[in-house]
Amino acid sequence: MECVDTFGMTANKLSGSLPAIQNNGQNSTELIDAGYDKVRLNLSSILEQRKEPKMRSMQTKKKNGIHPNGEKNLTREAYNDIRRMIFLKELNPGQKVAYREMAERLGMSLTPVVQALKHMEFMGLVRHEPNRGFFIEQISPKEVEEAYELREMLETSLLPGVIKSLDDNDEKELKHALGESLEASRSGSLNLRLAKDINFHMKLAEFSGQRLSIWILRYLFDFLYLRFGQELIFSRPQESAGLEHQAIFDAVAARDISAARKAMRRHIRNVRDNALEGIQNRLLEASQIDF
Repeated sequence: MECVDTFGMTANKLSGSLPAIQNNGQNSTELIDAGYDKVRLNLSSILEQRKEPKMRSMQTKKKNGIHPNGEKNLTREAYNDIRRMIFLKELNPGQKVAYREMAERLGMSLTPVVQALKHMEFMGLVRHEPNRGFFIEQISPKEVEEAYELREMLETSLLPGVIKSLDDNDEKELKHALGESLEASRSGSLNLRLAKDINFHMKLAEFSGQRLSIWILRYLFDFLYLRFGQELIFSRPQESAGLEHQAIFDAVAARDISAARKAMRRHIRNVRDNALEGIQNRLLEASQIDF
């Protein structure tokens, strides 16, 4: 409405001045053209003003970590950066998260970094202490046991859907993921081994098509491997995990739900028992060291 009203006012003003233009003997055609050029400039100015609130809204969203038009989400970027630091042991249990320095390094405001940390607090990866900041959570054997029980229920429940929907291309992809995990287990790189282990399990889960369960499983892996440290999860012989992955794949490829569930359950329980033993040993060692 603003554009129409302004256009009408300017046009009326222009038409009202035509008799005076003609009486003065001036070139009316040139003056009229000049007048309409002025109208067009006014309209352009109004349209630009109407765009400004939208632009300001987009800028506000960017500042708060929400990018329009499908651009990368800054909160997700901050989450992934913190996740990487925990994974690479740049942040350890009990350590304070220097989120101001992190925001500066990432070239973003504090808002998306704090949002990412609050999300991690909800997941149990960090804790917030009033007037002190955010800290990486300490180890709790009970939580490890609960997390592995949840993982066992979740992954075994997905197997019927995986086997039902699995086609030849899916099987090839899963076999490729298995091969990468087996190769990583022989490489000696703990980080690579961890990444390929997660990839095998997530690839298997994705074929179920159950999006909510897949989402929960992904965050459950973050909780286990980031919170409790890969050295606790993988202190068992490397060959054991590889053989167990192979058994899971063989049962799935054979479309044998019962065998697949049995192989998955055995694998997860072995990893759980190994993790709990590692945590107990670590806590006992820490209690015996007195500086």
